[in-house]
Amino acid sequence: MSLLAALRAPEVRLAFRVTVAGTAALAMARLFNLPQGYWAVITAIMVMQASIGGSLKAALDRFAGTLSGAAWGALVATFGQHDTLLHLCLTLAVALAPLAWLAARYPVCKLAPVTAVIVLLTSGGGTQSSFMLALDRVFEIVIGNVIGLAVALFVFPARAHGVVLTTAARVADLCADMLDVLLDPDLADDVRQGLSKRHAQLWAALRPLDTAAEEAQRERRTWLGDQRDPAPLVRTLTRVRHDLVMVGRATSSRAPSGVAAAQRLEGPQAEVRRQGVLFLRHAAMALRAPSALHGQGQIPPVEPVQAATRAYLDMVQTLRAEGVLRELPRGVTGQIYTLSFAVEQLSQDLADLHARAEEMIPPARHQDKTPEEAAVLAGVEPMAPQPPAAPSQDTPSPG
Repeated sequence: MSLLAALRAPEVRLAFRVTVAGTAALAMARLFNLPQGYWAVITAIMVMQASIGGSLKAALDRFAGTLSGAAWGALVATFGQHDTLLHLCLTLAVALAPLAWLAARYPVCKLAPVTAVIVLLTSGGGTQSSFMLALDRVFEIVIGNVIGLAVALFVFPARAHGVVLTTAARVADLCADMLDVLLDPDLADDVRQGLSKRHAQLWAALRPLDTAAEEAQRERRTWLGDQRDPAPLVRTLTRVRHDLVMVGRATSSRAPSGVAAAQRLEGPQAEVRRQGVLFLRHAAMALRAPSALHGQGQIPPVEPVQAATRAYLDMVQTLRAEGVLRELPRGVTGQIYTLSFAVEQLSQDLADLHARAEEMIPPARHQDKTPEEAAVLAGVEPMAPQPPAAPSQDTPSPG
């Protein structure tokens, strides 16, 4: 990896934003001569998230929790007793109980109990009133929030839309790996036993995708990010994962050796496997870097997957019409029907993924490479060109 590419990494940019925000907050706190300016620095650091949407949520949580906690904490500290340990404990309980309920009911106020405790415990024995301490705390948090949001917006801003695309690309890659393993007729037993870990890994990859989609929707509501809705893409990838679970159940046991029906299905199943994996690989590459893989910013066509699926389903229907499936053991017949249903659902969801991903991918800025050339540069197998459709018999030939 080149130095320029390393400097463009999201982790490096986030580290730079955190550094700038913390330094600027410290300078601003000293400029306003705040008594406890480190709270502004801490707030600015806490506000910095991987995307603007995440920073908006962190700033809102920080401000709502500080405002409610400081107001209630100052009120309790003013009228509560501090002379003995028992009185102090009772006052603390009065301050915490309603705010703990508020935080449980409204997660945006989760920092309210912490702020109330700080205001309550720092006000005892001091010359400054509790309300002045609360105002100082709110002012410090406001400064930290403003600086954090300003840095998030103007210093290497990271929109959640890009995070959604990158995370969705990782999920598509994991789906391709899973499909490649599940439809492998020569899958080793030790690999088959480790499929549960692969399913757990795929499910875990969907959780940050949900988080990124929520942040992207938050940016949409505030007009600070891309206006395309990422929720349909997330739902489609979740359905693809469910399809892979069905495929895994259908292929959990090997078909008995020598079964003629299984042998006749090997070719169509291998083509479904190849086209499905190839589509998911190219879709992941297009989501991750649309202008790097396809000159027109579009994911590869899904028609090869649909054609392979139709060929597999046609073979199942042929075996059924010939009466071959009736001669098989019930478990083998059920396995074939279950796999055919799962493959059909997967093909439909991959077609939906094609449409949803095209909605999310921004227009490409570079159109100087064909899809085949860009695929070779990206290190993936080029998509096979589709033969032209046969002319309809109802269409008169020219001349």
